[in-house]
Amino acid sequence: MFSYIRGTLADIDDNVVTVENNGIGYGMSASLNTIRQLPAIGSEVKLNTKLIPKEDSLTLYGFYDKEELKMFELLLCVSGIGPKGALAILGNMTVSDIQFAVAGGDAKAFAAAPGIGKKTAERIIIDLKDKVDIIGAFEAKITSDLSGTKKAAPATSVKEEVLEALVALGYSPSNAARALDKMTITESTTTEQLLSDTLKQMSFL
Repeated sequence: MFSYIRGTLADIDDNVVTVENNGIGYGMSASLNTIRQLPAIGSEVKLNTKLIPKEDSLTLYGFYDKEELKMFELLLCVSGIGPKGALAILGNMTVSDIQFAVAGGDAKAFAAAPGIGKKTAERIIIDLKDKVDIIGAFEAKITSDLSGTKKAAPATSVKEEVLEALVALGYSPSNAARALDKMTITESTTTEQLLSDTLKQMSFL
């Protein structure tokens, strides 16, 4: 079983990425998200892989990061979703988008992906409701937003506390996350102040 393939990016043809390693070209189906993150042809690249056997073929799938690969595997567990459908969703939504959509019950977000109908979109939410980590996704997002800035840890802590408070008040994690994304915080912003301001923001959503 291949866990990953590291080599030279040799070609990108539609959604198939070819990586050459020791004179062998490995063709991997990939999502648009992965393809967008690839370096220039001829550069070294590492793709995390998933091999899916069928009766008449072996298909290799490549992903730029492990989080996308894990989400691909979760989507395959949903009734009615095959590799093609999973790639379509991952080409239309980031991993965080999927986590927020599942938590918020946003079937329209999934139905916007090519080949995904309303019933399948609703099934995704039902099947993945207890499998995605919305709190972890939000923490990762705000950590990324604040990376490279001083006092990032305290700011992150305040946002985490407010997110948890909003969820405890009955707001969906996805709506709470969207509202918090619109807020500006400083080093002096307190949890109470941010919670109050965010609640005012949510009254307009």
